[in-house]
Formats: sequence, structure tokens, C-alpha cells
Amino acid sequence: SEKGWDKGGGKGKGGGGYVWMPMFDAKGWGKGKGMSAKNFRPDKKVWIGGIAEGVTYKELHEHFKVVGAKWVEVWQGTGAGTGVACFATAEEAAAAISSLNGSEIGGGSLVVDVWEKKPKAA
Repeated sequence: SEKGWDKGGGKGKGGGGYVWMPMFDAKGWGKGKGMSAKNFRPDKKVWIGGIAEGVTYKELHEHFKVVGAKWVEVWQGTGAGTGVACFATAEEAAAAISSLNGSEIGGGSLVVDVWEKKPKAA
């Protein structure tokens, strides 16, 4: 073609031309996308146990926001009744353990403890 856009010499699939790749499913755009507990270092996370059935991550986040939680997850399935809270600093995580361990939400008493990576099953 005259303008040099189609360097492949044919219609459709140009060899080496520019291809527009939609970014709809790429994580990182928009509110909350791409954010997860995996983004936080272990010393900035606390494990939460004893979460009563029916307690949502939103309710848990409200409970943990008072000590500075940035991200909270409640697990379902095999990890039901457990979750994680993530903080900006290790100090905030330590403060959450001391102040919220044994606190109550949704009729259940929470167990808040240090985050430990599970060893990979052989």
C-alpha cells in the first residue's frame, strides 16, 4: 500500500505490522483490579481464623480498618472460616494481632495470628 502500513504484502494478517491487543482482561486497570493478598509481604499480613459463617470481606474489612488494614480476604471452600488481612507496615500487622485477637464479629470470636507460608506439599 502507498502509506507503508501494510508491510506484510497481503490482506488481513500483516507480517510485522502493528497489532492492537485489547487490555480488558489485563489486571491493573480500574479500582481493585489486580490487588490481592499475594501483593503483600508475609510480615505485613495476618492470618484470621474463627470467622463466623456469613461474615463478608466487607464486614471484616470494616472491623480491621481501625488498625489500618489495606486489604482483607475471606476464604470459602476448604479455607472456610479463615482469611487474611494485609497492612502497609509490619508494625500495623503486629498491632492488629495484639488488639484484634479474640475480638468478636458476626457472633464468632476471631483468632488473629502471624502469617506463615505453608510448606509446599511434596
